[in-house]
Amino acid sequence: MRDSILAFDVGGTYVKAGIFESSGNILEPVAIYPARSGEEKEVLLRHFTDLIAVQGKRVPAGYAIRGVGLGFPGPFDYERGICRTRGLNKFEALYGVNLKEELTARIAGIPELQARWRTLPEVAIENDAALFALGECAFGVGQSYEKTICLTIGTGFGSAFVRNGQLVKQGKGVPEGGWLYRLPYREGIMDDYISRRGIVRLAREMGIENVTAGEEDVRHLAERARSGESQVVQLFRKFGERLTEVLLPFIRSYQPGAVVIGGQIAQSADLFVSDSVDNIPVRISLDISVSALRGACQLFTGNQGC
Repeated sequence: MRDSILAFDVGGTYVKAGIFESSGNILEPVAIYPARSGEEKEVLLRHFTDLIAVQGKRVPAGYAIRGVGLGFPGPFDYERGICRTRGLNKFEALYGVNLKEELTARIAGIPELQARWRTLPEVAIENDAALFALGECAFGVGQSYEKTICLTIGTGFGSAFVRNGQLVKQGKGVPEGGWLYRLPYREGIMDDYISRRGIVRLAREMGIENVTAGEEDVRHLAERARSGESQVVQLFRKFGERLTEVLLPFIRSYQPGAVVIGGQIAQSADLFVSDSVDNIPVRISLDISVSALRGACQLFTGNQGC
């Protein structure tokens, strides 16, 4: 019997879920579920348990379930499995909860899955940007490079440093945990500027009018830029300059073979990303929808952080 992985990419609005072979091949189409991130603790824990049950029942015959891999947004104590999210308007009720222990105990009691596990139920949790990095470096545009800096730009600014297929969380040129988002930048931290809200903030600073409110704001701005609206074209150029500004010190100290970019805003990368930064090639993920899910498979193949 072959192994399968139940992979989840948890965001503030949606949860993407996939079923993969350990090799990274997808077994069932990716499903999207509401995250329900504003709910109370017990509701959230039941919700995640139910999603694992639903996905587990979709595993094809002939496959055992090796484990459940979750990409979960920070702040989070990934080593111990404890949620530290607070003040971000998502998953507030899980603050201080050992999500790894809670989910492991709950999924062990799902009757329909009890005969499907390879051994005992196992849950592994990592930063969503780290899983994106593992997925891209194992199966995507980063796989031909020994060292990469991987970024996800969306609601927030995610990052991970990879060497030989493993996460690097400390050492020369690597910020603590591989996380750039919380480092000081301008009048705040990098996450304030290299993110969806960073683009919207810059648009307002530039006096750009009619900025759509809500989750489609950056997409609509990108459409305006592609239609030739000069001020919005300049907006994305300035955003790209800021991205280069925050990256340069780490490119020069870590010396990666490439920078890999994903996240929802990567869909507009042609408007703000150069082919290279300081002569280091910049590669855009070819399939941001599954990179983090494929990265979850790597949590069960020994490619963990160092």
